[in-house]
Amino acid sequence: ALTRLNFEVLRGTDLDYSGMRDLVRRFSDKLADADVALFFYAGHGVQVSGKNYLAPVDARIATQTDIDFGTIDLDLVVRAMEAKRRTNIVLLDACRDNPLAQNLADRLGTRSTGTTRGLAQTIAGVGTLIAYATQPGNVAQDGDGRNSPFTAALLRAIERPGLPIGEVMIEVRNDVLENTKGRQVPWDHSSLTGQFFFIPPSAGTDTAARSGQDNFEVTFWNSI
Repeated sequence: ALTRLNFEVLRGTDLDYSGMRDLVRRFSDKLADADVALFFYAGHGVQVSGKNYLAPVDARIATQTDIDFGTIDLDLVVRAMEAKRRTNIVLLDACRDNPLAQNLADRLGTRSTGTTRGLAQTIAGVGTLIAYATQPGNVAQDGDGRNSPFTAALLRAIERPGLPIGEVMIEVRNDVLENTKGRQVPWDHSSLTGQFFFIPPSAGTDTAARSGQDNFEVTFWNSI
């Protein structure tokens, strides 16, 4: 889908630690001339003491050292993206209930208070939107098909012409709520400074939509 939307895509599937780190490095190198950077991750993630780590397929997590040297710190990815003022989009389908976090909590014992289910909130820097499959600290569903409910909803929304990314996330949220019967609520944190469209609206559609929105906002403000 991103290729159809004219993104230059660096793709990795079922990567081990070395492969994941290499892909993140190549992604970082590509960012120098990019006006829009998008990072999508679907897989296992671990939250420890408020920090998020992405787990490669060969991760064996039993100690803090395993976390430090066997996973990818999400902050490393976000920091590379935010090194330049641009539109940055981070989409994380990594809030699954997985044995890695539980194994780490069991091994750390009383020191495991910072190891919890789901992912921690990451504050988006200026120009960045970070979207999660569900609320911070909660667990998302894997679903029954090829994709999770979150990723499936994204695929249905991002190629709809004329939707700014804020409305894309609303569409995704409502889609996931319906398909999970309210058990999962996608969440995002945005510090975007302008509108971003995966497919911009046509001039006529944009004018009509903006006019309708303006009228709605005036009516809403008058009611307040």
